Amino acid sequence: MRPDRAARLARTAAFVAGLYVVATGHVGSKNVFFSGEAGPYPVSVVIRPPEVIPGLAEVSVRVSGGGADRVTVRPVRWDAAREGGAPPPDVAVPVAGDPELYAAELWLMTVGAYRVEVAVEGARGSGEVSVPVTSVMLGVRDLPPGLGWILAALALLLVAGVVSITGAAVRESQIPAGEAAGPAGRRRARIAMALTAVGVAGLLYLGNAWWEAVDRDVRSGIFERLTVEGAIVRDGGTPALEITITDPAWRGRDWSPLVPDHGKLMHMFVVGAPGMDAFAHVHPVPVDSSTFRVPWPDLPPGEYRIYGDIVQESGFAQTVVDTVTVDAAALVVPEEVGEGADLLPDPDDSAWTGRPMALAGPRSEAPLADGSILEWQGDRELRVDEETVLSFRVWDPDEKPAELEPYMGMRSHAALTRDDGAVFVHLHPAGTISMGSLSVLAPEGSPMAGGGTAAPAGVVEFPFAFPQPGEYTIWVQVKREGRVLTGAFQATVME
Repeated sequence: MRPDRAARLARTAAFVAGLYVVATGHVGSKNVFFSGEAGPYPVSVVIRPPEVIPGLAEVSVRVSGGGADRVTVRPVRWDAAREGGAPPPDVAVPVAGDPELYAAELWLMTVGAYRVEVAVEGARGSGEVSVPVTSVMLGVRDLPPGLGWILAALALLLVAGVVSITGAAVRESQIPAGEAAGPAGRRRARIAMALTAVGVAGLLYLGNAWWEAVDRDVRSGIFERLTVEGAIVRDGGTPALEITITDPAWRGRDWSPLVPDHGKLMHMFVVGAPGMDAFAHVHPVPVDSSTFRVPWPDLPPGEYRIYGDIVQESGFAQTVVDTVTVDAAALVVPEEVGEGADLLPDPDDSAWTGRPMALAGPRSEAPLADGSILEWQGDRELRVDEETVLSFRVWDPDEKPAELEPYMGMRSHAALTRDDGAVFVHLHPAGTISMGSLSVLAPEGSPMAGGGTAAPAGVVEFPFAFPQPGEYTIWVQVKREGRVLTGAFQATVME
């Protein structure tokens, strides 16, 4: 193996290994955030899935403006029958001191894709909305060492008791009261005790073997992302980014079990690291069942992290990750490009280079390529696990609120990452949910969640809570006059 390739693989392995320990559908952020409408009621839903399955998911529902008399929630697996295939709804309890907030706990019994049905009843009538949730097991809970020693000591005491009782029964059960056992009786007792000890040891061995088999089976269900490998290749002479799913669980198929999300089979985010000075949102297309390819965006040579959002036919969403090294020679396009370069950029592909603007105050600004301004509308510090709304406003060059066009069905898209790559999230005004998952999981005929709740002209908002402290870069994308525009901010999230 060439030294440069070995070094690249080592960097990739270290990067990806660091992501697995914090993983679910996004990278390093397992909670689900949703903002939308349940009939006539604007709602914000936060779902905190358990780390072990079966486990309890914490659900909070905020009904903006109040007026709700009853709020219920229930989990429905992707393959559950509409009637009789799901548990009855649980009533969410009002939270004391906050008339808009309701809380509940739901059991997620298996790994897979779920929808959580949120129903609201009140003076304005009734409404329901479905929120997709990816249920994965992130680990197992080991027995505390102290408790383990206590249980082992109790087990030895029980074994000693069984052996002792067996010996006493054989030695003394057939002699008159008050008489001592003879040599033959004591010998029989010792033999019985030895046989009992061997039998109990055998049972303990078989029990331990059974336990280890169960433990291996459970640990085999711990979530791991599909392994992929990114590379820069030539497509008819032009440079292209190729992503191959190399995971054994995927290879060998002659079809790709994916469904579109915003009309794309994969949303790929390319992040220049460590400078955070280059970013692209592109949409690779399948070359075969395991390989996706997209023209390399207008980004300079360097080191890049790549994050690919995909949704499987069950509604299970996940983000695949890798790193690529792009050298200058790989980006040279020959004067005469060869035949067969039929790979064309997607109209929704976009690229950005520049310096993210620091969030120095409640009205920090980032320039957009058409002369517009993206303004941060936040008015407080960002802290870990505090629910917030990342709010931005776009001003046109005449300093008027900008008219925004839908961008892949949404008012806006955003991506954020902790600068070391430990967190990556793709956000919409509707939250962190995957619209591809929702299209699979939502009941037939139910209204689809739109681009979040209503917002003033030029304003885009994203409900979120940062899962870890550190330095973050946030890219916000809007569309104006058919052009995708990207602005970037640098934020510090504190404990």
